[in-house]
Amino acid sequence: MAKYLIAGNIIVNDMLYPDGRKVTGFLGGGIYTANGVLPYTEDLLLLSEAGPDFDDFYGDYFRLNHLSDEGIFNVFPKTCYTLVTYEASGEWSESSVYGPEYQATYGFPRARAKYIEKNGGPDVRGIYFEAGVQDPVWQDLDRIRKSCPNALIMSELVTEDTHDPALKDQLMDFIGKIDLYSLNLPESMALFGTDSEEASVDAIVRLGKPCFFRVGKKGAYMIQDGKAWFAPSFESETSVDPTGCGNCSTGASMYGYCEGYHPLLTANLANVAAGVNARQFGPFPHYSDDVKNWMRKKAEELYHTQLER
Repeated sequence: MAKYLIAGNIIVNDMLYPDGRKVTGFLGGGIYTANGVLPYTEDLLLLSEAGPDFDDFYGDYFRLNHLSDEGIFNVFPKTCYTLVTYEASGEWSESSVYGPEYQATYGFPRARAKYIEKNGGPDVRGIYFEAGVQDPVWQDLDRIRKSCPNALIMSELVTEDTHDPALKDQLMDFIGKIDLYSLNLPESMALFGTDSEEASVDAIVRLGKPCFFRVGKKGAYMIQDGKAWFAPSFESETSVDPTGCGNCSTGASMYGYCEGYHPLLTANLANVAAGVNARQFGPFPHYSDDVKNWMRKKAEELYHTQLER
């Protein structure tokens, strides 16, 4: 039984950039969140839906990084494969490489309570979700908590939800029902009606729910217990591709929070994970013991330096 469950999407990505560059065949979705937790513990399980070709895309990566595929459920004809198109503004869109008819028929992989119940238990410490506020899985929140009575539940809010005024009350109610959430600066401004980073921080503090607040290349805040702790980004100058860094850092923040670490250490664990993730296209390929030891040591060094200021 894993201590950390990640209910995310199993996806393969092609990526098209505004300058015309295209890269193909990279792992995406929930694997980035797993890559936020994996540097700090292997005691995790990714829960998702895929097709019979899952091992063709993910098998080597899972084996190299000692990830179990017991949480991958074969429910689709093909593993989800999308084209991510980035705009110059930083916005992006996603579509199935198999065409709109396939996407309309099968949709995207989803989190389901039955997957968590099958792999849950009293030893589960944290559960991560990236599922919209209207996703059916939240109707089963009581079932999920019953199956994992000691787990803290975290959700990374979905951009479209935060930008929909009609969902604001529902989102606020939802945040009140979970233990920890994450969002980025544009999402916070849309949700809280703020016009600056400082105003968003104040709004999050007033709301009173622990939050990992991402502010792009600048860094991130861990906000809890009425205080906001800021940590600058890590090695942003070496970034090759930012895809998945939000998911990656959010996963790491769940780990740090659930382990009871100081908020500033949690933020640095998250930033280091994101910085390493951004070094190449796709998720970081292999977390060896040396890499994992270096990442934790670096996060702790940054934490102690910042704490002394």
